[in-house]
Amino acid sequence: MDESTRVRVLVVDDQPWVRVGLSTLLGLEEGIEVIGEADSGEAALEKLGSGLETDVVLMDIRMPGMGGIEATRQLRARHPDLGVVLLTTFEEEEDMVAGLQAGASGYLLKDVSVETLRSTIERVAQGERYIQPRVAQFLADALARKRSSPEVQPERLTPREVEIVSLIAKGLPNKRIAQALSLTEGTVKVHVSNILSKLGAADRLEAARIALDAGLIE
Repeated sequence: MDESTRVRVLVVDDQPWVRVGLSTLLGLEEGIEVIGEADSGEAALEKLGSGLETDVVLMDIRMPGMGGIEATRQLRARHPDLGVVLLTTFEEEEDMVAGLQAGASGYLLKDVSVETLRSTIERVAQGERYIQPRVAQFLADALARKRSSPEVQPERLTPREVEIVSLIAKGLPNKRIAQALSLTEGTVKVHVSNILSKLGAADRLEAARIALDAGLIE
């Protein structure tokens, strides 16, 4: 294949053996040229900022310093036509959503086949998006769970209930909460029951988690 038609790839991963492995595997693929490696998000930004030209950045998510998601955001802001494929070992919904929102064109797990890795790089270089089916299914399942779960309505909690759920999150039992707020233990129990009902929580621990996720407490 003519050199001018090869897809140029920059491999970014903080683990040397991963970088070398990916570079070696991709170097054997016709139509792909690994033009460099970087061990961090900062290093990737520096390489591209110094004039290195690439079509696709293959980037790990979890790295010391600037991680792959923030690096993707900054790379896409500076190089809008650049394709970024995020590669990770972690099936974390938060990472998946954040990575795609940051501008990644591809999202793969590290156990993906070489054939899928190659085709993803080629598709992204052509301006397409590709999310590994396993990742897409994970996101779809997560969305379905959210839609089927009771909707949290933070505005329905009274100021007193917010105080109480905050103390619950700190691990205080009803007796300690009653003492802290100058209430009877029976009154606290009523408030806790109302909190569980309003947040759709099965227990105190889940109520605290829901309140934290909703930004009701810190």
